[in-house]
Amino acid sequence: MKKSLIAILLSTALSTALLAGCAAAPAATAPVADTAAAEETEAEPAAEETEAAEETETTTTDGDFVVLKCVGDLTPHSEILNAAADQLAEKGIKLDIVSTTWDATWNDMLVDGEIDFAYFMHVPAMESIEEEMGVTLYSMGGIHVEPYACFSDKYATREELPENAVIAIPNDSSNEYRALKVLEKEGFIKLNPEMTAMDSSVKEVDEYLIPIELIEMDQANIIPSSADFDAYFVNVNRALEAGIDTTAYLMREGEDSEYANIITVTEANKDNEAIKTLVEVLQSDEIKQFITDNYNGAVIPAKN
Repeated sequence: MKKSLIAILLSTALSTALLAGCAAAPAATAPVADTAAAEETEAEPAAEETEAAEETETTTTDGDFVVLKCVGDLTPHSEILNAAADQLAEKGIKLDIVSTTWDATWNDMLVDGEIDFAYFMHVPAMESIEEEMGVTLYSMGGIHVEPYACFSDKYATREELPENAVIAIPNDSSNEYRALKVLEKEGFIKLNPEMTAMDSSVKEVDEYLIPIELIEMDQANIIPSSADFDAYFVNVNRALEAGIDTTAYLMREGEDSEYANIITVTEANKDNEAIKTLVEVLQSDEIKQFITDNYNGAVIPAKN
């Protein structure tokens, strides 16, 4: 009898303990659910903040302004860009001209996306760079023309040049082409009619109608060594930078030159609305007037 009573009491106690354990299970799992919810709640604002930060970084780097990075020669390119600064600011655009001294890295900076646009080349030069680097570039529009010209430290007119005059011309294909075409127009040489801006060189001279000696060299070295030559060809912007009187040329391209300096971009920026707006401003009547007023015909607005 005592054994039966003890057995009943133990059974009752065990049942009570098991029931107490089952009831405690939900209470133990509730904090886990609350923690997960809290983590989810905290994570959502962080993701939204990250998205907002990324969006801000890609649309502007200076308050409400879109900042376009670029390269351009000191004269006249950067001067023209600076003349457009107020108009651009009204349209929410600022320019960061990261370099005004040309070197070969400018092409790399454009192709690698370190800058948004380049303002120093014309279409034949752009095509030469495309072939050389195996890339596709785009002209967003012509801004100005620098008629290619021949100067001299020794003679005041073309007619004063002596026989066998030594004339320096640039050795980069597009500018050499321009110099040779001027010499042909002026009656000094006859060129191979098959010559293009891509393959121009003194080897393409079929005949010297007036005896001259042509020296091909890096354009950057022509003005510093100009005293060694009877005459020399350079870009007018380089002549301006060197303080040369650009109205005192011996011969030059006509004002109808097709070698307009362009705004050049890669595929990444060909549909960039800020750059399209930039080109509209640079082609405006105000900027055309600035060019006409400030460069005495050495730089002229491009036809567009």
